[in-house]
Amino acid sequence: MIRGLTAPALALTLLALPVSAATAATQDEINATLGGDAELWAGLFSLAVADQIRENCDSIEVRTLRTTAFVYDLYGQARDYGYSRREIRAFQNADATEARMRAEVAAYFAQHGVREGEPETYCALGLSEIAAGSQAGELLRAR
Repeated sequence: MIRGLTAPALALTLLALPVSAATAATQDEINATLGGDAELWAGLFSLAVADQIRENCDSIEVRTLRTTAFVYDLYGQARDYGYSRREIRAFQNADATEARMRAEVAAYFAQHGVREGEPETYCALGLSEIAAGSQAGELLRAR
C-alpha cells in the first residue's frame, strides 16, 4: 500500500457492496483501464498528496466528510467500468500503481519544495493547496 494512503484505502473497503462479476478482463487490462482514466488518476493523486500533507504537518487535517464523499465519487467512477471491489482493490494495490503514484507524488513535492523530514515544507504546500482551492486543498483544512 502506498505509505499514507490507509484512510482512502479504508474508505474504499467500506464501500464494499455485493456486486456481480465484471466482463472477462485480465487484471492487467483492468489496471490499464483504471490507470489510464485521467480523471480517476487525478483524484487518486489528489488523495495521495492531501494524505501525505496531513500525515506530515500537524497543523493541517483532512476534511473527513468531504474526503469521504470524494472517495465515494472515485469509487463510483471505477465501478462505472463494471469492475468488482476486488478488481478495483487489486488495481489500487498493484506494484505498478503504487510505484507510479509514489513517483508522481515525489516529483510534485520536489517541484514544490517539500523535503522529507521537514514538516514545515509539507505545511507550506498544504496551505498553498488550500489557498489555491486545488483538489487536494479542498480535502484539507488548517487547524
